[in-house]
Amino acid sequence: MSWLNWLRKKVDTTTAESGASHGAGSEAEDDLPDPPMSGSDDTSSELAGLDFYSAIAAHQRWKNRLKDVVTGQTPESLDAAVVGRCDACALGMWLVTQSGNARVPPHLLEQLKLEHAQFHELAADIIRLSDQGRAEEALQGLRTDAPYNRTSHRVTKLLSQIYFELSEFHKSNSRT
Repeated sequence: MSWLNWLRKKVDTTTAESGASHGAGSEAEDDLPDPPMSGSDDTSSELAGLDFYSAIAAHQRWKNRLKDVVTGQTPESLDAAVVGRCDACALGMWLVTQSGNARVPPHLLEQLKLEHAQFHELAADIIRLSDQGRAEEALQGLRTDAPYNRTSHRVTKLLSQIYFELSEFHKSNSRT
């Protein structure tokens, strides 16, 4: 599936806000399409100083990264205090610079800031549980129907929506 079609699917898909998981294929929603072709204006994932594809991919990789740490499948050690900082990743740093940017609808920007902060806090909670020797509880926090996963999907959907808002802005400006 192409990058743009994948984004459209994310925007069109309604994310269940309840605790229940809908649809048997919800785990597959984490699959990313092939990266956009560089140099193609139609498929560029970078707008307004953020590579949206990379931001989405980085946040989606966290689930496996956390699972590997909790289950001891990696020698990597994660610090909950660092992971809990929503301003330390590329998306978080970009969000800090977007206050007052008229190109991004304020309600989407604020919602993304909140969901992104929640994403980092929930990831930090999973690390804390693991650090306390509560691996089963930490793994429960990674389930498809857990708040971490639902928040991750909302971050992806909001990034997709903002990408389309910005790309429409660029299209309308290039016609004038």
